[in-house]
Amino acid sequence: MKVAVCVALVLAMIQVMVSPGQAFTCVDVDKCLMQCIPFLTGGANEPGDSCCAGVKQIKGMAVSTDEKRQACTCAKQAAIHYQNIKDDAVGALPTKCGTPLSFPITKNINCDMIS
Repeated sequence: MKVAVCVALVLAMIQVMVSPGQAFTCVDVDKCLMQCIPFLTGGANEPGDSCCAGVKQIKGMAVSTDEKRQACTCAKQAAIHYQNIKDDAVGALPTKCGTPLSFPITKNINCDMIS
């Protein structure tokens, strides 16, 4: 009985210690943006439905300031990874998808300034 109470207490403490910003990873953000590559690199004139669904997913994941900063950092890393991304397409993506983000997806953003 004492062991069960101790285990429950430890699990409760761990749950409290995990910050909300850790609810998703950069892999999750990458998966959301992967379908946007044709549009972002100029291979498509408009983002596809799956791309826009990914942008909406990112917006849903990034609610708190810490989560927005984490999503921003992940998106920035993705933008750096794909060298042939067109800056104008990146800037237009949230608007074209009808899902404005609280941060732009760009290589040059200071994600610590996101609020």
